[in-house]
Amino acid sequence: MPTRPIRFFHRGQIVEVADAAPTRSVLDWLREDARCTGTKEGCNEGDCGACTVVIGEPAAPGDPSAVRGLALRTVNACIQFLPTLDGKALFSVEDLKGM
Repeated sequence: MPTRPIRFFHRGQIVEVADAAPTRSVLDWLREDARCTGTKEGCNEGDCGACTVVIGEPAAPGDPSAVRGLALRTVNACIQFLPTLDGKALFSVEDLKGM
């Protein structure tokens, strides 16, 4: 039975990824598919933080820590599975350019 694609916001647009393995890491997708190589692989175990990215999702109403309506949290891309991005936003070091 076919599954629906994973959809998330990245680099100013909605990205759709079909047929991703459920255990594909965000780090592998960023470096191999999106060609965003600023996010580095260090330990590949979630300890060192070299692969830190930010995930955003709609904030709860009245959330004082929300940024432009998004609740933001940092995660280690090496241990974050790609399917968990569905319906969210992904920000990496490349999004800091020009700020």
